[in-house]
Amino acid sequence: MNINDTIKNRRATPPRFISKEKISEETIKQLLENANWAPNHKQTEPWRFKVYSGAAKEKLADDIFLQLEEKMKEGANVNAQKAEKLRENIKRVPVVISVAMQRDEAQRIPEWEEVAAVSMAVQNMWLTATEMGLGAFWATPYFISLLHDILEVEPGQLPMGFFYVGKVAMDYPSPGRGPVDSKVEWK
Repeated sequence: MNINDTIKNRRATPPRFISKEKISEETIKQLLENANWAPNHKQTEPWRFKVYSGAAKEKLADDIFLQLEEKMKEGANVNAQKAEKLRENIKRVPVVISVAMQRDEAQRIPEWEEVAAVSMAVQNMWLTATEMGLGAFWATPYFISLLHDILEVEPGQLPMGFFYVGKVAMDYPSPGRGPVDSKVEWK
């Protein structure tokens, strides 16, 4: 594929359309290597990833659910159905990568620029997955801030969700895009 085709073929493939079939560590390393080449100001390289597969992924799913159940008992605003869906989705896919932003200690650039850099790193993984014929999905649960202990969030880090990746079990159609001309002004 050329870059234009890769971009247009990228899909947010829901976990239910991703096969449980194992993907190689080499494949994941390539996704992460390409993520590492995302643009960022002042060379802060703020992206941080933790890769879960096999038993570690199963444990992550269960630990997250138990943590959210406990937080609900304490009165936290967590939808039980969404917590269960997160657990099911993590268990459903072969690999889950937690995504976090590590804030530059010197705060040389605005935080939003570092969040944008992490987002570009995720996009690099997504485009690489597309090029490899894999499905991917970036889940950003609203209650992720309740999971700092389980995700082993370090000082200065902001958890930004979970990147699911695996072989496509069923094609997911393109939602399409409106015409670019409706979003652009030429001056």
